[in-house]
Amino acid sequence: MVAYYLVFLALWIPAIKYKDFISKRKLSIGFLAFGLFLIIFTGLRHHVGGDWNNYLHMFHTIIPYMSYDLAFSHDDPGFWLLSYWMYDIGWGLYGVNFIGAVIFIIGLFSLLKREPNPWLGLAVAFPYLIIVVSMGYTRQAIAIGFIMWGIAYLRDDKFYKFILVVFFAATFHKTAVLMIGIGIFNKGRGRFFKILATLIIGMGMWNAFFAEAQTDLWYNYVSSGDYQSSGAMIRVVMNVIPALLLIYLRKQWKKEFDDYSFWYMIALGSIISLFLVQFASTAVDRVALYFIPLQVIVFSRIVILLQHKIRAKTIKLLVLGYYFMVLNVWLWFGVFSMWWLPYRNVIFLGLF
Repeated sequence: MVAYYLVFLALWIPAIKYKDFISKRKLSIGFLAFGLFLIIFTGLRHHVGGDWNNYLHMFHTIIPYMSYDLAFSHDDPGFWLLSYWMYDIGWGLYGVNFIGAVIFIIGLFSLLKREPNPWLGLAVAFPYLIIVVSMGYTRQAIAIGFIMWGIAYLRDDKFYKFILVVFFAATFHKTAVLMIGIGIFNKGRGRFFKILATLIIGMGMWNAFFAEAQTDLWYNYVSSGDYQSSGAMIRVVMNVIPALLLIYLRKQWKKEFDDYSFWYMIALGSIISLFLVQFASTAVDRVALYFIPLQVIVFSRIVILLQHKIRAKTIKLLVLGYYFMVLNVWLWFGVFSMWWLPYRNVIFLGLF
């Protein structure tokens, strides 16, 4: 538990001292070094995360009897190919986690690269997106990493690169296919061709990843009462808070940033999730994980959005205090947080 607090508190000073302004500046050496630390912190974890035992069991009972051809033909082929490759070269589950961490952190840092305060955005991401999602949802965390990477491409109006990374995301977790439609709401020219390409490619990806399994997925995630996602409502509400802030501050947002329509759609999806989560908690919870970057973006821009109303330092302390509360509530009262405790790393095994 101490490890999580130390890392989170280490983000406070740079987040508070950072001068918030909109720029195309490059990420600092210190920020990139912290990213490397996070790759080690999350990617070389040892017996940490809710699905650790499930994946470990998989490496003992399924993957040794696979082949590259069988892995490629499996559901979520990206994950199975990576897993068999890591098994084949002797890296095992640690190799899968490490490469997954590299993809996830690259995606997150690509998203933060042009934000007014990337340190504050990283502090927002740490208590839940990094600790819980990246260290607990291995396959979907990799997919989310690709999606964040894709959103960064959209920012540069590189639509077809966005499509490509969504494809890679879907090879790790089928639900990533659902995110392909958000590309048409991005700024830039060629809206008609983007819509047409999204429809054609989206249908192809749906047939490739969902067609055969859609009946089982609907039963397991929606109609069956056997699958209920614990804490889904709380996670959805955490997305709704920045969604409402974005809508409330839309005039200032449109004045300072040129991507309101894109993030408005993410915000709208977050709000709709609030009304659907009681009917299909697991399905909504899975999709809502892709909306978590909204928290990172809104709160990394919040000082700019409220610059004429509240002092910058006060805003930052409020945001950091809120996410410190999130970290505390999850660590002390989370139903499954025990699987993250104590924190252990293959490099510093036993240190914490």
